[in-house]
Amino acid sequence: WESVSMINFNHLKEAKMSYLKHGARALYLSSILIFISFIAFIHAFIPFIFYDTVSSLIKDLNKEIQQA
Repeated sequence: WESVSMINFNHLKEAKMSYLKHGARALYLSSILIFISFIAFIHAFIPFIFYDTVSSLIKDLNKEIQQA
């Protein structure tokens, strides 16, 4: 958490995205993260299902973010 910066006024320029494109991508990623957290919540109570799903989805999502 120490290296997390909360404010960067140059973020859109650095990401090379328009405001709308960035907003759409952020909403897309947040919806995926909500889905993953729902799966993790279910797994917490029923550990024999979704046993590898959350970590696999997070790895896939990380690859997608790194490629962008």
